[in-house]
Amino acid sequence: MQAGEKIKVCHLSSVHWAYDTRIYFRMCKSLTEKYEVLLIACNGGVNETTKEGIRILSYPRFTNRIFRVFVSWFLVLIKALRANAKLYHIHDPELIPTAMFLRMLGKKVVFDIHENIAEDIFDKEWIKFPKLYYYFFAFFEFFANKFTYIILAEKSYEKRYKERAKSYSVVYNYCDYDFFEKFQKVEKDPLRLFYSGILFENRGVLQVCEAISALEVEHGIKTHFHCVGPLYYELRIKVENLPFYDSIKDRIHFHGRKKLKESYEIGSSCGIGLSIIHPMSNSVESYPTKIFEYMAIGMPTIASNFELYKSVVEDKGCGLNVDPLDSNILATAIKTLIEDKDLWKSSSMSGIELARSTYNWEMEKQKLFDIYNNLLID
Repeated sequence: MQAGEKIKVCHLSSVHWAYDTRIYFRMCKSLTEKYEVLLIACNGGVNETTKEGIRILSYPRFTNRIFRVFVSWFLVLIKALRANAKLYHIHDPELIPTAMFLRMLGKKVVFDIHENIAEDIFDKEWIKFPKLYYYFFAFFEFFANKFTYIILAEKSYEKRYKERAKSYSVVYNYCDYDFFEKFQKVEKDPLRLFYSGILFENRGVLQVCEAISALEVEHGIKTHFHCVGPLYYELRIKVENLPFYDSIKDRIHFHGRKKLKESYEIGSSCGIGLSIIHPMSNSVESYPTKIFEYMAIGMPTIASNFELYKSVVEDKGCGLNVDPLDSNILATAIKTLIEDKDLWKSSSMSGIELARSTYNWEMEKQKLFDIYNNLLID
């Protein structure tokens, strides 16, 4: 490598969108400060492009999950070998075989675990034989633990990897405060509710719709709900089949998948951020990234009443926590933040300060640089 030439590193995903918040906006953008960065991920058929110093090589996202699990690792491996990077950073468990081959070729490999995969297997309805799938995952996880450097997005599942992984670190998915700061200046309307993220039924979409209807029927309060993220057909049908749908349909806005900047251009004028996630093994012990993003733009949050969420939201004065399965309690919480101007303002200011001082990606970024530096000098 010539003097002044940057070391090439490559991030790999067969599942995530190229502009995924953690992969693209947190990690890849940060790494361009010191490295030549390639990203192989799903990019809507755009074969190759370069954005903000990141060279993106597109990979097709297969809808057939079985095909994806058993074939994607090989197809991604071919692209990875062509990239010829010194360090590879994988983001999906189905790419563990890719990681194993790369390690055999002498490459440095990082396995980034975004969620408690082992527990999450039992919460995914599409997995028909979860125990079999779990043992299949555990087999490949064994090799990942021994031959890759493990990064955890949450401390909650550290207990699984503390004894199993050869080396690991926790790099939280906190927000880039500098990016979100500009959205603080937009005037926010508490009657506009906001959610950013993938839209499944277990993200509380039906409960939010029920709460919106109850607020109008019982209190004459008309709210608008803005959702940014992919909406699957089955859930759309369930929303449209709600008995009160016709009375609220003009106030439910599904914007589809957006880049982060576009998402918060929509959300910046909203006054209440929602994270009404149902109780699942993985969600109860994992921070939802959106909470930190809401805080960073000065948007009070209503989140599920899990102890982990309460420690960030209600206990720190950034919003309210509710039973995610009770739409009436949710409606009451929304009404409270709409009518109590002092509570809304104090929640907004507390969120901004905590996002700036505590839940800030700048501190996590240094951890990532330290990991890469240590691996690449070996």
